Amino acid sequence: MSEQLQLRRGTGSQVASFTGAQGEVVFDTTNNRIVANDGVTVGGNPAAKLAEVITNTRTAVSDTSYTVLATDRTVAYTALTTARAVALPASSAYPTGTRLLIVDETGNCSVTNTITVNAAGMDTIDGAASAVVNQAFGFIGLDSSGAGHWTIIDQGFMPVTLNLAAAAHGANVQMQIIEQTVTLSGASTNASVPIPANCIVLAVGARVLTTITGATSYEIGVSGNLSQFGSLLSVPAGSSNFGLIGPTAFYTNTTIIITAAGGSFTGGQVRLSISILLANPSAA
Repeated sequence: MSEQLQLRRGTGSQVASFTGAQGEVVFDTTNNRIVANDGVTVGGNPAAKLAEVITNTRTAVSDTSYTVLATDRTVAYTALTTARAVALPASSAYPTGTRLLIVDETGNCSVTNTITVNAAGMDTIDGAASAVVNQAFGFIGLDSSGAGHWTIIDQGFMPVTLNLAAAAHGANVQMQIIEQTVTLSGASTNASVPIPANCIVLAVGARVLTTITGATSYEIGVSGNLSQFGSLLSVPAGSSNFGLIGPTAFYTNTTIIITAAGGSFTGGQVRLSISILLANPSAA
């Protein structure tokens, strides 16, 4: 005949008001859990059930945007054919010290098929509203502060600004790409975002997003050298120009000017990409 062990037991409310002897174990019949007592704590120390324990779960996402749950630990894209967005929960709702990984498992992630990770509300990701995974098999690992921001703790993507080297007192060299879209009109149009001060420009590339009308070609440059980054450039949508120059230092903010040839602009959009190096001095 088998033996049966039966613990002292009671409802959840009864157990919550009970102070058991040190080492005594009782059973909560409402929540179906055991409670260990230490002789001091009213209600004892309830043991978590397996269903209540958050494990390192993997959530597979197939070619759609996704909203991260507080219980997610890995969000894995198993299909990706176009750009997708991932919405983070409020940092205050995610357990601190717990890594959240968002990863492309398809190899299809790229500068066009991106995975954009968006912070909730006023939260930030390393000070920004979002972060972009933009390369094959790329990933981002995040940690929540629990108080308004997420920190990138590891990454496998191409950032807008790349730190190349740094010295002990803060001097560093960075590479940066600045993109902007310019809507064209008139004889010439100034880009709204200038070449920043104290940088070395490698190129100002251009891609025509919507066909340019009113001009037969165009050029890109700065005051005093209107064709510095290219001239006689094509106007159909999809046309592009690398805009390569010998590395050139710019010491003040400098406006980029797009000038029409063979007429004046009556329409069209161009996306500019400014590729620069920053040689920053020591912070102290």
